Amino acid sequence: MAYIDAENTLMIVSAADLGTAMTGPIVDLGSKGGFMAPLYIDAKLTKKMTSGSVDSFTLQSAAAENFSSPVDEVTITVPSSAPQTSKPCTLAQFHAPIKPGNRYIRLKAAATSPVGGELFAAMQNGIKVDM
Repeated sequence: MAYIDAENTLMIVSAADLGTAMTGPIVDLGSKGGFMAPLYIDAKLTKKMTSGSVDSFTLQSAAAENFSSPVDEVTITVPSSAPQTSKPCTLAQFHAPIKPGNRYIRLKAAATSPVGGELFAAMQNGIKVDM
């Protein structure tokens, strides 16, 4: 079972806010910077899309909260087999290392002609794979 709180949430996008380029809130990892173990990211559609698709996620880190020099840690492409217009589904689950010393992270998503749907992504300590 996953334990999620507001500090672990990387992205919540309602149907009204779904767009071709979305950026989640900045998350502060604390004064020690990135973790020794990679972060586990879980991104899901919690409501199916009417049309279009979410295509990719990029996790960025930065030493400064203003993201003046962001580092693209990893970009994940959503598989075309994800049933985005049929039902809620898992879009991506991945481990992401963070550049040592970078304190802040954010998640970016790219989509093609998205209509409807709701997107949720968080750092997790456990996973749910049956969605």
